[in-house]
Amino acid sequence: SPDGERSLPVEDLFSGYYETVLAKNELIASVHVPAQRSRHAAYTKVTTGSADDWPALGIAVVIEASGEAVKSARIVASAATEKATRLKAAEAILSDHRIDETLLRRAADEAVGEAEFVADVRGSVPYKRELMRVYVRRALQAAWAETGRSDGHA
Repeated sequence: SPDGERSLPVEDLFSGYYETVLAKNELIASVHVPAQRSRHAAYTKVTTGSADDWPALGIAVVIEASGEAVKSARIVASAATEKATRLKAAEAILSDHRIDETLLRRAADEAVGEAEFVADVRGSVPYKRELMRVYVRRALQAAWAETGRSDGHA
């Protein structure tokens, strides 16, 4: 902006549906994505119309493993929520634990409990809750499989 540059984490950029914290005289000049090194990611989306339709739910997951356990995890939900939302309580459940079906269910249930859903033409709040319960597990399984460890199935 005319006032100079500023940096902020991407999770602080969005303030609502199609809204950002940018002032009218600001623009994004660059985006820095750090090297992922030992992190592995997966993204899943659910569309209720065609494959190129706006999703009813989007889930992005990044996992870093340490031995057979999760060292750190990031889970972000979009489309079913007012804005892209990091699900920190669900992330915390995964830290320092081995991925298995019980842990996946706990993380998915926690994600559903902490997300603030919005109903729209792509689905009701109960429908989107169930989508999240299923797709958080699938995204975690896919990211975990990328680490070269077990496939997340007990």
